[in-house]
Amino acid sequence: MKMYDNFLKYPLLCALSAAVFCAAFSLQAASFSPQQLTAAAKEWLEQQKEIPQGAQSQISTLDSRLGHKTCDQPLQFSFAGPVGNQATVQIRCQSPQTWQLFVAVRFSQQTEAVLSLRNIALGSLITADMLTLGQADLRLTRGSLIKNPASVLGARVKRSLSAGQVVTLQDLCLVCKGDIVTISGLNNGLEVRAVGIAQMDGILGDQIQVTNRQSNRTIVAEVVAVKKVAIKF
Repeated sequence: MKMYDNFLKYPLLCALSAAVFCAAFSLQAASFSPQQLTAAAKEWLEQQKEIPQGAQSQISTLDSRLGHKTCDQPLQFSFAGPVGNQATVQIRCQSPQTWQLFVAVRFSQQTEAVLSLRNIALGSLITADMLTLGQADLRLTRGSLIKNPASVLGARVKRSLSAGQVVTLQDLCLVCKGDIVTISGLNNGLEVRAVGIAQMDGILGDQIQVTNRQSNRTIVAEVVAVKKVAIKF
């Protein structure tokens, strides 16, 4: 009976040993190239809620000189620091040896905007050959974007612009101090027009003081276009 038990235990022991050996071999085979680790970080990144809605991620590729990394556990991913226009993804492994890598990520959100075709000096008047429509990163843009180049023709540049730069309303004055402007408004359903002199700079939507040239009366009007303001009766 003992011989029969030993006879049954021997193949079972062999099978168990083989399974342990295969498992150990499988664990040792969990090797990741820098390209695979970059791809895994990108896949993890796409599932994170911290990324602003609509933003596109551009992840840096890990240097191939890092060589392969071995891990016998699931890789751990996390943000190493705050998430803004840029972020850093940390990749970690605890076994068989502890190691960690960091991958830089940049976020962008493309939108249509007006760009300068060439360098534009301070004080220049905007002409059609100075501007074009293009794509800009909304997350890096400061100021109110201009969607139609024609809407700012004749405006004066308040700060120097470089070629390819995004042009915002804050870079221009649609009405500048001393400009002769058209004053318009509705009075009892009738449109009233007058000529005035702007007493201050303004961009779209600004309330500025304007002196009526005929009455010499100073009023407050809203900037509605280049060298045009509107009043409410």
